[in-house]
Amino acid sequence: MSRDELIYLFMLLLSISLGHVVKHTKGARNKQLLCTGVGLSFVLILCRWQSFHSVFTTLVNAVIIKAVGPRKCHVWSFIFCFSYLAFFRAAGYFGFDPPTSFSNVVQLLLTLKIIGVSFEVHDSHKIKQAASTNSPEGEEKDKKVQRYVPTIEDPSILEHFHYGFCFIGILTGPYFKYKTYYDMLHHPHSASLPSIEPLLNRIKVLIPVGGAFLLFSHYFTVDYMKTDEFYENSYWYRTFYMVPIFVVFRTRMYSAWLLSECVCMSAALGAYPKALKPKCGQGPSIDPEEISGKEIDPSDYDYEAVHNINGYMCDMTTTFRDGMRWWNMSVQWWLKNFIYFRCPVRAWSTSATMLVSAFWHGIHPGYYLSFMTVPMILYAEDLLIRAFRTEQNKTAFDWLNWFLRMRAFDYLACGFLLLSWEAVTRYWASTFFIVHVVTFAFIGIGLAFQPKKKRKTDADSQPVVSSDRPTEDKNK
Repeated sequence: MSRDELIYLFMLLLSISLGHVVKHTKGARNKQLLCTGVGLSFVLILCRWQSFHSVFTTLVNAVIIKAVGPRKCHVWSFIFCFSYLAFFRAAGYFGFDPPTSFSNVVQLLLTLKIIGVSFEVHDSHKIKQAASTNSPEGEEKDKKVQRYVPTIEDPSILEHFHYGFCFIGILTGPYFKYKTYYDMLHHPHSASLPSIEPLLNRIKVLIPVGGAFLLFSHYFTVDYMKTDEFYENSYWYRTFYMVPIFVVFRTRMYSAWLLSECVCMSAALGAYPKALKPKCGQGPSIDPEEISGKEIDPSDYDYEAVHNINGYMCDMTTTFRDGMRWWNMSVQWWLKNFIYFRCPVRAWSTSATMLVSAFWHGIHPGYYLSFMTVPMILYAEDLLIRAFRTEQNKTAFDWLNWFLRMRAFDYLACGFLLLSWEAVTRYWASTFFIVHVVTFAFIGIGLAFQPKKKRKTDADSQPVVSSDRPTEDKNK
């Protein structure tokens, strides 16, 4: 493990211990001050003077939301935060020290949170406005974002700051909404909520995952892929080296996300009754009024609102699209609800989402090379499924598709890890751009064999299901 990884591990273990203190602290104000005090201390210790960027961004964004108002605050918040993120990444060109790994990750996660607040304020305003005028049209528009949208009261500038610098998730995520944070602070019986048992269940998953990371990272390294010696190996050795490298990458990320979920559980953040069907990032997907007055046993709570990674589904689901869905689920939720669903040009939703995701991750060419390959892979996969997957061969097709989509993930992960244009293209070229070539070949085959469209009659010209985007998202 590197020095930075050891520091992350120490901070996460410390956060789990402090989370239990937060859970048993009485009074929302006391919890809030404790969370902010610890979070700000973490940022100042790890980022030092570069903490200025995070503090400045949070305060300016809070002022923008207040000054612009709820109708357009989400637009201006997005523009400001991503513009400042570009400046932050390019700080070295303006005479400042380039971001450290710690200041970069804090700024990354903070950007999601403070933009997310602006969307919560905007959506809450729309819902309240629609409710006050009894506008069915307004309600229908809100359903295009998600079925149930929790509303919030406009936070003050100080409340924005407290939320941004809450120590839970400040270094590794997951993303959680302001509403989820607020519910954690104001839960009247947080001390009685379950945390030890769900935390131990995540630790059981962490032990083999962490062990796999330590084992594979000892024998397979990204640094070796950047040496001339590596390229003296055979074609097949170079090509399949990306398989263990992706094991290292994903087990490292799984370990960090599993520990970050444990931090949330220790503080009872994201604990909701199962009856509300909470979802990662979203929180409750059913209006709490539906269970108002019912007595909820502590054992009937879960932490699905902060369940950020499902390693089994990531590794075993058969399609590329579903594999992405189970990876870093809170960020996937953020991108889906704030970018994908709201993209004004439906045909460009996926590409726009991938571009925003790449920009959010960084300015290294490897991010863009990987993310902008994703729409092509998804298109090829969809074509092949329509052309060749049948009820008779679906098992064989799905397992073959699983093998191919895992190799695509291996290939794209190298873009994330090698980062520079020279390193990424050198490696991909050494494999003869195998995934790109296969993807284009599959697109051609899929187009050639796609089933012919049936002519619509008057009887079947009406849509069978609603065309709202959440319905489309079932296949996303």
